[in-house]
Amino acid sequence: MLCRIQESFNVSFPPVRHVLFWLVFSLPGMNANADTEVGPATDSEVVTEDVDGFTVNEVAAGVYLHQGRHEQMSVSNRGDIVNSGFIIGTDAVAVIDPGGSVQNARLLSKLIRAHTSLPVRYVVLTHIHPDHMAGVSAFPATSKVIAHRHYPRALAQRGNFYYERFSTLFGGNIVEGLRVPDILVDESMRIDLGGRLLSISAHSTGHTDNDLSVFDHTTKTLFASDLLFAQRTPSLDGSLAGWLDVLRSIKNEDYALVIPGHGRPGTWQEVATPQIRYLNALQHRVSSDLERGLTLSEAIEAGMQETNEEGWQLFEEIHPTNITKAYTELEWD
Repeated sequence: MLCRIQESFNVSFPPVRHVLFWLVFSLPGMNANADTEVGPATDSEVVTEDVDGFTVNEVAAGVYLHQGRHEQMSVSNRGDIVNSGFIIGTDAVAVIDPGGSVQNARLLSKLIRAHTSLPVRYVVLTHIHPDHMAGVSAFPATSKVIAHRHYPRALAQRGNFYYERFSTLFGGNIVEGLRVPDILVDESMRIDLGGRLLSISAHSTGHTDNDLSVFDHTTKTLFASDLLFAQRTPSLDGSLAGWLDVLRSIKNEDYALVIPGHGRPGTWQEVATPQIRYLNALQHRVSSDLERGLTLSEAIEAGMQETNEEGWQLFEEIHPTNITKAYTELEWD
């Protein structure tokens, strides 16, 4: 499988035992043998709504959500920092973002089995960030993996970067787990879970250049993933202006429920308004700094003196990076 990626995308990876972007870490009590791959849960492993502290809630009819922590990825949280979910039809199940580790994704798989014996037919990877997709190998090879058309390009560009970053963080306590998409979304597509249609949309560059969103027609629930953040500081990795454009394009007050990539779900107004306010303020502030001739370091210093009025979590860690990315983008406008 690793050779397929190298041949198709012309990307050089370190030895398989060291690939930490795609691989996940072992923890005491989670995997007694660090050399044993964590596989999918079997149909006999029926569990309750809570397994090892990992929970899901039915947030709409047949729509289940695990809400991650407002933390950075670490060994102690097993990458459990994002919202992962699944939707059940009459014939099959779709998983939306398996999360940041195989361990957590396997717990999610067990909780799916607690609700249905139907197969997991699809696993949607909403973008390339490891906290959303590193757990994909917990699901069987029969599950079709869906991603944005730019996902393979992002993999080729970022594989080595993530390797370096996560090898420093996690060291050698890892197990192998690698999946590439089976289906790439060009603009949009629909999947049928049996009496339940999901629309999957591929967006232009916003949070990243490979963002997907998923809309469940039955309950009018939007899985916006990291196009929207709630409570946690939004993280810019694509285009600031593009992100605001994408949010304008998907705005719809008729959504019954909007599920962000991080934080509590709610109405469009509840979830989107604070983020749009943050992004607009970031754009205005950095544009003003450029007009005044501030250097990047001066712009960061000025930006960090602002009051975090919204109470964004991880503000001190994420906001400086957002200023840097916005500055780099806007100085060429």
